[in-house]
Amino acid sequence: METVAETVNSSIDSLSPASRRIARALLADYPSAGLGTTSSLAALASSSSASVVRFCTQLGFNSFVEMQDRLRTELTTRSASPLIRAEAETAGRDFSDEFSSSGTDRADLITRTFQQNPRSEIDRLVKMLTKVSNRVVVVGGHYSGLVGRVAQLQLSKVRPNVSFLEDPMGRDLHVVTDLRRQDVLLVLDVRRYQEHLFQVSEAAKRNSASVALITDQWLSPVAGISDVVLQAAVDVSFFDSQVGCLALVEAVVHEAATKIDGALERLRTLEDLRPSQRLK
Repeated sequence: METVAETVNSSIDSLSPASRRIARALLADYPSAGLGTTSSLAALASSSSASVVRFCTQLGFNSFVEMQDRLRTELTTRSASPLIRAEAETAGRDFSDEFSSSGTDRADLITRTFQQNPRSEIDRLVKMLTKVSNRVVVVGGHYSGLVGRVAQLQLSKVRPNVSFLEDPMGRDLHVVTDLRRQDVLLVLDVRRYQEHLFQVSEAAKRNSASVALITDQWLSPVAGISDVVLQAAVDVSFFDSQVGCLALVEAVVHEAATKIDGALERLRTLEDLRPSQRLK
């Protein structure tokens, strides 16, 4: 089932200005902002209760209460451990054709990921990454950090000043404290969200750096303080899959690479430095 955040993100570019303000208020403190009253959500968006009700209708809900019911269901799913998901998945399930269906399921994650992210958010992240005078610092969690490393490796081939934080609250802490205005902290955080990634993001914001987040459909707490938020679908088995996240990262980096001045020259220089690795 599509989360409320997925529905909001896939619709946000087509919403009215009033509904767009409500959408951003909801995503800024997700899902808590949607679990109060229509008045409380309206206040966060400098809007009205009637506008909140219209916003829910535009998303396809029959009422504000129906949207809240969906959000409450998400809270349970959001915090579910791999063990809980494994127990639910294996109960009475036929695994005789699991391998072939797994490929289809993961391909669907990529499709969902690319459908749910608004073009405006993609453009904002690409613009951040193409400013080569600014630093880009990448950080991720237990699994998402592996995708973050791919982002850092690919970006560093087409632009300078890109680094990956192996130990952000330890030996790499100085990199976080050195972030300044116009620098970009690219955070990858999926359930179960990690506290140190929020702490690193807060530190970056205190230094006026921009925070770009790639998260899942339930939204990391980092979303509330991020300048850009992209979502990747991950729910395919009791081990959430990173294929949607990886495809999203590769697509964003590729688009940024086509717009970075000097990217081809940098690639050419790097290739010239590796003559011994070329195939004969």
